[in-house]
Amino acid sequence: MWKSVWRAALACGLALSLSACNLLASGLPGGQTTTISGPPVVRLAAPLPNATYLEGVAVNIQAQISNAGQDISRVEIVVDGTIVAPIANPNAAGAPAFTVSHSWPAAGVGQHAISVTAFRDDGSSSAPATVNISVVGISSSPSPTPTTAAPPSVSNEPPPGAQAQPTAAPTNPPPTEPPPPTNTPTPSKPVASFNQGVNVRSGPSTLFNPPIGSFAANQTTDILGRTPDGSWYKVRYYNAEGWVFGQLLTVSGDASLIPIDPGPPTPTLTPTPVPVTPTPNTNIDLVAGSIRLEPAAPKCNQTFNVFVDVANFGTGPVNGGSISIQDIAVRDGTQQQATSGAFGTIQPGQTVSSGAIPITVSTYFNERHKIVVIIDPANQIPETNEGNNRAELEYTLDKGSC
Repeated sequence: MWKSVWRAALACGLALSLSACNLLASGLPGGQTTTISGPPVVRLAAPLPNATYLEGVAVNIQAQISNAGQDISRVEIVVDGTIVAPIANPNAAGAPAFTVSHSWPAAGVGQHAISVTAFRDDGSSSAPATVNISVVGISSSPSPTPTTAAPPSVSNEPPPGAQAQPTAAPTNPPPTEPPPPTNTPTPSKPVASFNQGVNVRSGPSTLFNPPIGSFAANQTTDILGRTPDGSWYKVRYYNAEGWVFGQLLTVSGDASLIPIDPGPPTPTLTPTPVPVTPTPNTNIDLVAGSIRLEPAAPKCNQTFNVFVDVANFGTGPVNGGSISIQDIAVRDGTQQQATSGAFGTIQPGQTVSSGAIPITVSTYFNERHKIVVIIDPANQIPETNEGNNRAELEYTLDKGSC
């Protein structure tokens, strides 16, 4: 049975101010607390290093902040030295780890540096987490191929004053009339028109992440293929190819000309492990607890947050770890989306919240889905019981704007 866990943030005393400490209520009997000291740690989950985006598309910036706590005053997202998203009081719950995200429209052809820094109330900060990306422009359409001018006609008339010569009978038969045109129309090539803004991915799944770009509403492009079930379409994107979700487009032209293409193999989610240094010869038993969604009724193609309670039923502390989140379609058991998060230090008998872990699901709306949470998915933490690290929660994905 789970018991309610009370958490309260305790302000640091003057004697501790130089160590930038942050005291978190632990929920232990007798009011024991666990201390987070030192600077916060920032890790960029997206975009990927050296990724390339088309100018004007949305670049999803997502950062995970660990060794956090109640006194994180702000997080700054900076592009090329300019603050584009000052996020104040981003960790009101005082979680040891949390996630922030921001969408930046790729502006300016060339290289760009994106960095994220977390600040405490006392002015101390994390080391900036930085990644470089490239933005490319839309190439102009090639000029039409010039047509070759016909050679000038040669006159058959004799020059002035010359005596007319008899004309020999032609040796070649006269040209025949061209065949009458047929009434068979030429099939029109299939074209995709987008009903709303849509991400372009390198394969037919949201697991191909992050997107390589996007189309705006009402844009069109050539269709190059589709998956066997017709749920994803391969399209012409810029000077390359990409995949878009089929429910967000309208097909015009001759759909029978679209070839079947299963696309590249779906990548396997590999959670990024958080460095863990458990105390030697201790007894650690992590348990996945209750799951909460915000909003409680997620909508298709709109980001929502997953919160997870993580408890330590052992007798020794653990200094943090990772969490994997999977969204599963109940009707066929297929994975629709996946992401990861982290948790901080947990003392024996303590329960902590993971903080907000964002996820976006854009498939199988108006159907049942299942959120599957796995604590320490890569088994980096030695535990006495590995069988209680999983928890599940079912919900119905609202159609939203899909």
